Amino acid sequence: MEAAVQQNRRDPYPWTWEPAAAGAFGFGVIVLLGIHLGRSLACLVSGQGLRITERDALFSSAWPILTGDASAGLAGSVNVPVSALAISIVFIELALIAGCTVGLIWVSRRWGPLTLKGLAAPREVGRLLGVRRLRKDRRIIRRDLCAARPNQTHRAIKERRPTTQLRSAIELLARSNRAEGVKLGWPKRLTRQSRRSYPTDVGWRIGKAKHPSAGELWCPWDRTAGVIGPQGSGKTLDLLTPALLGAPGAALVTLTKADDLLLSITARSRKGPIAVLDPFGLAPGLPAMVWDPIVGCVDPMIAERRAKAFTAGTVKAGSAAHGDDAARFYAAEAAKVVQAYFHAAALTGRTLDDVLQWVANPLKTSDPSEILREHPHAERFWYGLLHGALHGDDRTAGNTITTVQQTLALFFQADIRQRCVPSADNPATDIADLIQANGTMYLLGREDPYASASPLMTALTEHVLDTALELANQSPYGRLCPPMVSVLDELPSTAPLPTLRTRMANERALGLSFIYAAQTWRQLASILGEQDARALFGLTNVLVVFGGSKDVSFNKEISELAGTVRVSRTTWQTGQMAGRNVSGEDIPVLRPEMIRELEERHALVVAENGKPIIAELARCIDGKRGKALRAEQAAARERLSGVQSTKLSAEQRRAAALAEARRLGLIKTTEPEGTPA
Repeated sequence: MEAAVQQNRRDPYPWTWEPAAAGAFGFGVIVLLGIHLGRSLACLVSGQGLRITERDALFSSAWPILTGDASAGLAGSVNVPVSALAISIVFIELALIAGCTVGLIWVSRRWGPLTLKGLAAPREVGRLLGVRRLRKDRRIIRRDLCAARPNQTHRAIKERRPTTQLRSAIELLARSNRAEGVKLGWPKRLTRQSRRSYPTDVGWRIGKAKHPSAGELWCPWDRTAGVIGPQGSGKTLDLLTPALLGAPGAALVTLTKADDLLLSITARSRKGPIAVLDPFGLAPGLPAMVWDPIVGCVDPMIAERRAKAFTAGTVKAGSAAHGDDAARFYAAEAAKVVQAYFHAAALTGRTLDDVLQWVANPLKTSDPSEILREHPHAERFWYGLLHGALHGDDRTAGNTITTVQQTLALFFQADIRQRCVPSADNPATDIADLIQANGTMYLLGREDPYASASPLMTALTEHVLDTALELANQSPYGRLCPPMVSVLDELPSTAPLPTLRTRMANERALGLSFIYAAQTWRQLASILGEQDARALFGLTNVLVVFGGSKDVSFNKEISELAGTVRVSRTTWQTGQMAGRNVSGEDIPVLRPEMIRELEERHALVVAENGKPIIAELARCIDGKRGKALRAEQAAARERLSGVQSTKLSAEQRRAAALAEARRLGLIKTTEPEGTPA
């Protein structure tokens, strides 16, 4: 980074004599001060007292002192050994040189030629992402750590000395409020517990500001964050996992790797209960998160939202040409069918197995249509929506049916259905209790074009966030306290939420914090669409960009977002008209290639309306705490390996299946040749 900065700001001509002259002058001043301070130190050590050189003899006495005359430049004579004088001068000179070197390095890093011009000033960094910002916002973010005092209205009533009847009414109201646990007024005064609270109670640590050098960077929980970085750049270990480990309240996590889950599950289990949605059985033996998508769909609004969340997960990245637009069209058509099936099943008390029977052959079943047409509580016009989606143009209807089957394809696997759907032996998880107990909900899926968990994870994520929103609206603080964080790793491939933009705009003020991550900008654009992806970027308060991106257009946009800065350029002219000309030039704060060349464990941070910041990140698996995390991960992996060893192998399952087929007579036996009839 320093080399790129130097190349960006370097003049096309060499420096003149001024820097060399300034360096020589500074070195001379250091030597002169070292001589006199060394002589003063020698006098003090030898018992002669602290002797200061006369002002008139400051320059003329320097050489005599070096030759061993300790009395030069003093009002009286002193008796100092030559060896003590020499040692003191050498010591002081070395100390001055070391101190000036350290100071010069510090000044050069802060204001020198290798400093990136146009970045945020240290004061601006503190205002946007500093600990001072957390102290300012904790009255809003953590109202549960604040104590309320009577508001101005009650104080005014007391000062006016109301009548006996009015005083009795006020006392009765106060007693009833205390009995119901109601606190009057907004929190104005912080309790002792809040003053002693850790920064993680109010925000999560991003890293340390390197350019400019301005201390630690913290993102408040009421600010949304987006992380863009290619695979292997360190998004999870440098940002997402530390934010999850520091979250004071409930957490929702989407991820694709079991190792990332095992890295944080032990630490999170100490803060609250754990629930893991694991459709593919990647981490067996952990507390399962079980959810019935039919429950609640008697309400047509819930059925519609849930169906659209399921079908949103069918839109895949990498569609050719305009294939992504067609995928969104058929996802919308499929949502009409799924919402009608969910609503019909909930109205008649049916289960997901009945819905799967309808999905397997939509054109041959008539039960959903009859239920929607005849049930008095059915949504009035949904029968027509279902009939139009399934019996329209043959090509459109065929693609719609295929999308419906793709939406619920995960549940056609008996093992997956057994893990995720409640039964008598596997009751449903109470999401509200998990959130109130500061629990952690892991949604573990994988990128599999043949069996994608994205529809299920998207729908369940929407359900969890809806439950959290309902709890926030019911909270006496007017928001979730402590806040709940949603760490959406690999957002395009795990849970592309259709409502994410709306939630980021509105629900962050209700105690729901969002941190999403993607490998490239194109992933977001292909899943959400160009306009929606740009809207998502616009609603992101803190944007963190890692180096290594090969997307040239994205790097150019980030360079433009960082802005420009004016620097001075000096040109020289030789010959008869020799001279020097100084002019100003506007250059990018960060060129596109500089963004791509960001070092490992470094990232570009753009916060709200502030100028860009280069942050130095800390990996969560480093140091003493990282060693403990790795030990907990290894222990959790060892426990899982014991559970996985009890599973039947493919050969064992094949033998059991053949034995059952023989018992039922499903295998045709052939008689050996030569056997008489």
